[in-house]
Formats: sequence, C-alpha cells, structure tokens
Amino acid sequence: MSNAEAAYDNFLVDIGKILGKIDVNLVMQVMYYERKFLGPKFLGSYPSVNLEIHYKTGTNLEKKRYEFSSKYGFMNGHMGENGLIVKGNMDLKTIQEISSDSDIEKITGSASCACY
Repeated sequence: MSNAEAAYDNFLVDIGKILGKIDVNLVMQVMYYERKFLGPKFLGSYPSVNLEIHYKTGTNLEKKRYEFSSKYGFMNGHMGENGLIVKGNMDLKTIQEISSDSDIEKITGSASCACY
C-alpha cells in the first residue's frame, strides 16, 4: 500500500468518527459536489441526494415522513419496515441536521449533480 493510500484510509476513519451515523462514502460524494458546484457560477446549487435512513424499530415513520415534507420539502417514501428514502437537493450541513434525530440508527445513500 502506498503512502497516499494509507493517508486516504486514515482520513476516512477520521471522518467516520466525526460523522457518527452518516456513511462516509455518502459524505465524500456530497462534499465533492458541494466543492465542485457551489461556486458563484452555479448560484449555490446543492447536490441531488438520495438518503436511505434506517430508524430504530417502533419509530413512527408516518410522522417522520410528514416532518421531512413540512420542514424540508423533500420527497420521501417507505423503505422496508424501519426505513425511509428521502430525495432532495441538500448539503452536508442538512444531512448532519437530519442525523441528529435520536430515532435514526444510520444514514446511507448517494449524491449526484443537481438537476434543474
């Protein structure tokens, strides 16, 4: 393994410690697009993000769906028995805010260029 690969692996471990419930690969994608497309030329376009949010057993998912719609305006739907899929244009700060919900066990997903 090269020095660069070892440094990258250490970086991922450190980021994971900071973000807790949020998948490191999702964070890397979001940060990449934020830095690439948030300049003045793009007028603050946030990445298009698909979150897979895994909740603790027994969580009222209908209440969570309503909260996403009313607070953020994000599209969302059920994912299995204890999860939601949430789609919207968002930044890392918003994902971190979402992850602060004590009912959430983990957040995974993907990000891409925002589409308009």
